[in-house]
Amino acid sequence: MPAEPDFRILHIDYSKCIGCETCEAVCKFLYKQPRIIMVRTSAGEMAPLYCRNCPSPMCVKACKPGALTVNAEGLVLLEPMLCRGCETMDCVEACPFGGIYATGEGVGVTKCDLCAERRKHGMLPACMEMCPCGAILYIEREHIGEQQTEASRTAQKRVMRYVNPVK
Repeated sequence: MPAEPDFRILHIDYSKCIGCETCEAVCKFLYKQPRIIMVRTSAGEMAPLYCRNCPSPMCVKACKPGALTVNAEGLVLLEPMLCRGCETMDCVEACPFGGIYATGEGVGVTKCDLCAERRKHGMLPACMEMCPCGAILYIEREHIGEQQTEASRTAQKRVMRYVNPVK
């Protein structure tokens, strides 16, 4: 019997994030290329950038080879074999959150897949499990607003001021 679809995504509460870089380190340890990266804002704060699995992903629309698709759970997935020949990396430019990264290696880009292989074995995304301050949530998209406090909404706005210049 097939498993129930899991309609959860990652959400980072920037009011709790301490910029420790644990999420990037564990991702790099598991996958060689991190799928969540830390950037330094112009204010000197470290902030993680990651795939938001947008409901209407611009990266998928921009991907001419069809390497990016949306599955039945609403997750944006990367098919590395289709990505290998693309030199334009339009998906990187199309992502408003900086959640797709050029690798500089055989596969042109990489992005978070919510630790798909770990989830197949009943585990949660590694960055969420390793986050020392509980800033990374694995949550249903429609419940994100319920989890946010005024502090986290303010922190989210502050970080979003820096996302576009980072790209």
